[in-house]
Amino acid sequence: MRAVQARRVALAAAVALSAGCAGWRVQQVPPKELLKDRSIEAVRVTRADKSKVEIYNPMIQGDSIVGHPTDRAIARLVMPISQVETIATRYHSVPKTMLAGLAVIGAVGAYALLQSLNQGY
Repeated sequence: MRAVQARRVALAAAVALSAGCAGWRVQQVPPKELLKDRSIEAVRVTRADKSKVEIYNPMIQGDSIVGHPTDRAIARLVMPISQVETIATRYHSVPKTMLAGLAVIGAVGAYALLQSLNQGY
């Protein structure tokens, strides 16, 4: 019974880690130049008031960044480039993902070991 639970925990952790560890990296190029690359899936814009807005499927139209507020939204989001203080792109960190995976595997292994030691009593 305990082995089944350990497998379920490991499977749930594997599914959770499949997306990987991601973060945002501030870019030093102007938004118009950055968004020429149509493969960018999302950007995080920091405004002058330090508020942050994520824009999915971003593109430049005139003097604005146009996109969507979420990756599944139909509604459009328009932000004038003049409001952009910094712009960041999403990146995936393979080392952080591997470290998190090893931590989960270690925790599941320790749990299974402790459960097997309890079976003797």
